Amino acid sequence: MNQMKWPTLLVVCCLCAIGSTPAQTFNKQWAYEQGHSTLREKLKASSEAWEDFLSHNQQSWPQLQVPQALSFRDEEQNLSNSETPESEVHAAINPTDTNNIIVAAMRLDAGQILSSLTFPIYYTKDFGHTWQTSQFNGVSDLPPFTLVIGGGDPVLAFDSEGAAYLSWLTFTVDISFTISIQLHWAISVDGGATWERQANAIDEGIVADLENPDSRFVDKQWMATDLSASPYHDNLYAAYVEINLADTTYNILVKTKTAGASSFGPAVDITPAAIVFSQFASIDVDRQGKVHVMFAGAEIQDQVLSLYHCYSTDGGQSFSTPVKISPLHLPCFPPGAGGACDLVGVDSARVYPCPHLRVDKSGGDYDGNLYAVWTSDGFQSELTPGVDVYFSRSENGGESWTAPVVLNDDGIPQSEQFFPSLAVNDKGLLAVSWYDRREDPNNLVAKYYMAYSKDGGQSFGTNFSVSSEGMDFSTIGSANANFGVGEYTQVLATRGYAIPVWADGRHNDGNIDIYAAFIPLEEEVTELPEISTITDAFTVGLPSPNPGKETSRIEIALREATVVSLQLFSQQGRLLRQQEYGKLPVGKHQLDIQLKGLPDGAYLLRVQIGSGFQSRRLAINR
Repeated sequence: MNQMKWPTLLVVCCLCAIGSTPAQTFNKQWAYEQGHSTLREKLKASSEAWEDFLSHNQQSWPQLQVPQALSFRDEEQNLSNSETPESEVHAAINPTDTNNIIVAAMRLDAGQILSSLTFPIYYTKDFGHTWQTSQFNGVSDLPPFTLVIGGGDPVLAFDSEGAAYLSWLTFTVDISFTISIQLHWAISVDGGATWERQANAIDEGIVADLENPDSRFVDKQWMATDLSASPYHDNLYAAYVEINLADTTYNILVKTKTAGASSFGPAVDITPAAIVFSQFASIDVDRQGKVHVMFAGAEIQDQVLSLYHCYSTDGGQSFSTPVKISPLHLPCFPPGAGGACDLVGVDSARVYPCPHLRVDKSGGDYDGNLYAVWTSDGFQSELTPGVDVYFSRSENGGESWTAPVVLNDDGIPQSEQFFPSLAVNDKGLLAVSWYDRREDPNNLVAKYYMAYSKDGGQSFGTNFSVSSEGMDFSTIGSANANFGVGEYTQVLATRGYAIPVWADGRHNDGNIDIYAAFIPLEEEVTELPEISTITDAFTVGLPSPNPGKETSRIEIALREATVVSLQLFSQQGRLLRQQEYGKLPVGKHQLDIQLKGLPDGAYLLRVQIGSGFQSRRLAINR
């Protein structure tokens, strides 16, 4: 097992709501200010755009003459070649057909107020060889005169029949300037191609105005489906936080949609009365139908947050008393606390622990094990000047948890690893992924990293990078009002592959794209993995012949004219061959790559166009 980094200087910062008090307590005034900060953070337009819109439109908007068929949003856009940053990504894989994967993200143009936010949905039915974009984007079917000013948090889940569920948040303003919050959900029965928004939202409410103390809103939902043979088979669960500024309460709520139902039932509040601040729920269901929820919470006298776990054995109708997993400390957390923030490129209001919970459903030696990961720089206080990915597990259904350990094995106290995700495949293999800056001594450039455990979380193999290039976090949020990559990422796992999906800004110009890597689990991962941009701008076939000898050919299909190049990499990431084809027209093209002079072995063939690239494995065997 990897050793934790040695502690350095102990730092306890005074948080803003307590004045000169030497330590933070989570009192009501602080809770109100934190809730107000969270509300403003969900408004995805930049503060300048929002204030400009209010000053110019508060008097004139109700008098605008707009045809009933139009709304205050752009027309449908081509989602495959957007230069607008896409972030806050989530993904799910169909349990009935692992060739079918759906990826949802948030597209944010924070410089605009009238069309700042959409939710592109990508899907593949051939295990990532080709991707398509759904015409549904989460906002295009809203009623006329509806202005989307914020939201986010797209989350996906599948049921046992292959139906896909999507949930997401929007903040909207109507013609009377009433701000509303909606936690939407939609269903797809064709693998993500088309979606039907459900009439009854999971939750919704009114934010009378940004300063109104009666405002109530919800945030950061996660979903899970019961795929077991229990009496609650195919129940769909949503866990999220309710923030009520009227009484300064934060409540972790769980709602249940039973199989065949068309709406979610009443909310169950799982938050103990002593916990005055709670956030960041994560949810999963084990092989017996037990529902597991993890969340972060604090009592009024606490100095830091702690992670808690509870469960339900009756289909989400009631939950056990939460058990504390571990305290956690973060720089400049909670948001609004002030002080220096270690994570360049991550807005101080978005330095989150991002806890993620998964359960082993393999039926194997570690069936029922619970696994938790999160971002932290210590427990009750700062242990390292950087932040790390922490891990804990439970072998008894959550009654007790192992002492947390740091998963990242870089051994550099000041380096930063953050925003983890985890998955467990049907053989019990545990995959964990995260953003990692270990390769940059200046702590600016991050790659996406992973680690595996094959023994139920008792030990992990060597960490490895799944992204072929780094991204400079000093520029990551320059095009989306410093929102950056968001804090949602997702790794998936099948019997044979790990599939990390993440937001990547490697062009370092503020544009952020969605990437995925398909990593064979039977191989030792010490070499360059197959990685591609998720896009429907073009499709790439398989190399032929493969193995090749002197040459190999690959067919591509372009949906628009674009410049094309072909690159051949060694498995260590060294560029060996490059062929430029110039600007090619729409349609199919055969591309040849020369292999003469290269030794037998495994290589990576990459087709690059202006909006992204796709990679294919190629062998040489003479």
